[in-house]
Amino acid sequence: MGYELNGSRLREARRYRRLTITSLSEEIGVSKQMISRYERGTAQPGLDIFQQIVKSLQFPVAFFTGENKFDYEDEGTYFRSRLTSTQSEKMPSETYKKASGLVRDLFSEYIDFPPLFVNNIDSKSPKTAASKLRAAWQLGDKPIEDMLRLLETHGVIVAVVNSGSEKIDAHSGYVDINDARYYVVLVDAHSTTFYRQQFGLAHELGHFILHADSVDPQSLDGGEYRQMEKEADEFASEFLLPAQPFEESISGKLMDLDFYARLKTKWHVAAGAMVFRARSLQLLNSDQYLRLQKRISARGWRKEEPLDKITAPIKPHLLSDSLDLLENANIIHARELAGLLDSRYGVALPTEILSQVIGVPVSRFKAEIVQLKDLSVK
Repeated sequence: MGYELNGSRLREARRYRRLTITSLSEEIGVSKQMISRYERGTAQPGLDIFQQIVKSLQFPVAFFTGENKFDYEDEGTYFRSRLTSTQSEKMPSETYKKASGLVRDLFSEYIDFPPLFVNNIDSKSPKTAASKLRAAWQLGDKPIEDMLRLLETHGVIVAVVNSGSEKIDAHSGYVDINDARYYVVLVDAHSTTFYRQQFGLAHELGHFILHADSVDPQSLDGGEYRQMEKEADEFASEFLLPAQPFEESISGKLMDLDFYARLKTKWHVAAGAMVFRARSLQLLNSDQYLRLQKRISARGWRKEEPLDKITAPIKPHLLSDSLDLLENANIIHARELAGLLDSRYGVALPTEILSQVIGVPVSRFKAEIVQLKDLSVK
């Protein structure tokens, strides 16, 4: 036959495309029982079915026939809105996390990346942990202008990807590649503004500090997961809006919704998040908080607040800048990257995935097939 389908790779590609076994079976014209057997490795497709699988899932042929040449472990993913998002909406994260880790691991042979922050914050209290981390990172009590850059500075991999879900703002978790351990935060490309991005990244930082070394998110029941999400939100609020300076900045304007909107330029956080913070600090009583929430709804601020369209979300730079450096030094070129990952790790990834996790246009990965004539040749 000349090839052998790797069942685990078929499962990964199917899940990345957010297809069920049934939907894939209908697309390629075989029974769902056969798809299940292909994925378990108890049956192999004929060449015509194999070609239909490749065409349907749009991954390179080598992806389906390859085997990992590295030790790999995905330590679980922390999802915002896990309880309302469907399983299919969460499936692509597995591949995006792996791709981010592999690119970072390959680049680290040539690039001196910031080391991943060693989490020695011993408190599991969100408030205390946030304060201790601010002290460890020497942030004082000043506003944080750029959460994304702060994470990259401390060794966290951040990628903006198309999760295909309006319910998932961000998700994160550890991946282990051979002897290296990476923490990856994935931000959805379509469901966030800069101000929501700020809070979402701080929320994922909360998971990293509070939970990632001790809690398997997939093992939690609904109540436990809600509690963990609440703790990450409390961490984010404390980290982005330290109690004393935030209270001083809002003093005398607690019921002025327009003032919260103007404060976005100071604290770089959504007005809705500041209202929530004021309530959690008991600066607002329950009646005042309810009235402000009703005003937020009446103004349509649940979907879009003032300044949201003016300030664009920040884009990651760590991996894209690294690729630029490697190309300028003639070490690795974008068009060679997929092949290098395949030869080094046994994973032939689609360029659409590489372009997203690195943060560069997909056209960067295409080989040059047109060039200028050499006019010196007669």
